[in-house]
Amino acid sequence: MISLIVCSYDGYSDCWDPFFTLLKKYFPEAENFDIILSTTTKPYQFDGLNIRTIAHGVNAPWGQRLKNSIKEAKYDVILPISEDYFLRSKVNFEKFQYFVSLMYKHKEIDHIRLLRYRVYWIEKASNIDGLAKIAPLCKHRFLLIPGLWKKQILDKYLKNYENVFMSEKISGYRSWIRKDGFYSIDLTYVEKHGHIYDTWNSGYVFKGKWVPWGIKFLNQENLKIDYSKRGILDEKEMEKTRWVSKLAILKSPVSSFKSFSSVFMLFFKSLFVKIR
Repeated sequence: MISLIVCSYDGYSDCWDPFFTLLKKYFPEAENFDIILSTTTKPYQFDGLNIRTIAHGVNAPWGQRLKNSIKEAKYDVILPISEDYFLRSKVNFEKFQYFVSLMYKHKEIDHIRLLRYRVYWIEKASNIDGLAKIAPLCKHRFLLIPGLWKKQILDKYLKNYENVFMSEKISGYRSWIRKDGFYSIDLTYVEKHGHIYDTWNSGYVFKGKWVPWGIKFLNQENLKIDYSKRGILDEKEMEKTRWVSKLAILKSPVSSFKSFSSVFMLFFKSLFVKIR
């Protein structure tokens, strides 16, 4: 089937119980998945789910943690997801299986984006029912929102030294060069059937704080979250926070230089050989 990789670290361990509580409630079939919790040091188990915790150590960067977790995945199709992308409605397992089967059946499909939201990209109709093909050159071509990946493809985009913000931005440029088969569940399908993995579009924690527009849902689920521990984001600070996220790309000048250099080298290589 698939390997579910929950991308996290110890500082977000307060999200693990809510995440797996809602996963078990709204996606009970996940009990048969290969589930990897990727973190730094803490062990963790959740009753009824087959979770393997991989502790990478406190000094392992985000990119290294995810790459190492991909190597440990038992299946060729993976669903990497951040620990705050809480499910909020039941997953239709039959439809989920359909899209997973497409990943195994079609060599040209390297990624299927399961969630559509207010960030837009350019796409065109495909000959595969339920899917639209994401254009080879467009903004937001590479996103780490919930989606299915062929693990060897995602691994090629990741760099050990990159943080999540840098990886998402720089890998967008890499995807322009590599032109792998990126697809999204098309809008017509979503309008008719809903999202396959229904979650809040940017997760329930933003820059370390709970998002205020998600509190009502979390309270309805009786998750017993102590919001005082990390606080609730002030909506007036949202735009400022977005810029902080963008600036995080340049947090390490050395890593940023290496990342942009890797894009240049990939482009140079593509002038002479087909990149796959």
